Amino acid sequence: MLSTIIAAMLPLIVVFVLGYRAGWHHDFDGTHVAVLNRLVMLYAFPLNLFVGIAHMPRTILAGQMPLAASVFGLMCASFAVAYGVSRYGARRGGAAAALQGLAIGAPSVPFIGSAMLPVLIGHDSTAVAISAAVFAMVLVQTPVCMMMLGHDATVADGAPVSFVGQVSAALKEPIVWAPLLATVLVVLNVHIPRSLLGAMGLLGNAATGVALFASGVVLFLQRVRVTLPVVMTVLARNIVVPAGAWLVLAVLGLPHDVIRATVLTLSIPVGTVVVILAVRFRTDEQEAASTLFLSAVASVLTMVLFILLTTRH
Repeated sequence: MLSTIIAAMLPLIVVFVLGYRAGWHHDFDGTHVAVLNRLVMLYAFPLNLFVGIAHMPRTILAGQMPLAASVFGLMCASFAVAYGVSRYGARRGGAAAALQGLAIGAPSVPFIGSAMLPVLIGHDSTAVAISAAVFAMVLVQTPVCMMMLGHDATVADGAPVSFVGQVSAALKEPIVWAPLLATVLVVLNVHIPRSLLGAMGLLGNAATGVALFASGVVLFLQRVRVTLPVVMTVLARNIVVPAGAWLVLAVLGLPHDVIRATVLTLSIPVGTVVVILAVRFRTDEQEAASTLFLSAVASVLTMVLFILLTTRH
């Protein structure tokens, strides 16, 4: 089982290190990171999400609603609670609290999950867990986070702030409307030719690698810093959220298979979308990159722990 986790995590760490090396060798700088981030935000990541959702059969999702609802609900709840604690408990700014909430509430399920979860919970459950996680990210977490980040940027510029304008701006982002469009097509049972989805996936598959590479460059430029917010975010993402999910689902009396699949899904480390948005809005880039790196490294141990614990009945 450890070899499975290492196999899933190793590509992320290697690409991250390659990005760090590229920054150290002065092959890439902050300007290049902005270009790479623009590629990911406008094309690669939206296409990746669109293709992933469009491939999802309705019958699989309908047959595993408890798992889908658990993953979706707990991701949204952990994002909201983390934001509230950061904003009103730790007295952080709205943008910083939103990014910290996203780091805690949005594990890298679409990427790491596709490599690791099928061995642990089966292919059908993996498809449901990934789809539910993507829905939580694109329907709730990412739009709300972008609205908060955009709000702070607008206030800093001294321009008037409109809630409707913030919602409209968030919905215009490809990372939001592309997966929403794919969801509508799946619900309406509209099938897109596999050849066309394959063509879209050619660029979409580059999203994770490019985002991680850019994160490595950011990490070199900003340097790793083990601050209190970083440590608290990693602990919350890697341990508190999956443990809390286990407790909540056990109290609700859900079957062991649903609990295990949900806990393992939520034990996955921080998603690259946090660094993507940090670079996009130039907010807490160092903290985001440091959190992503430390969460990925720590997850090799924390995920083994949850795999062992959830295997026991």
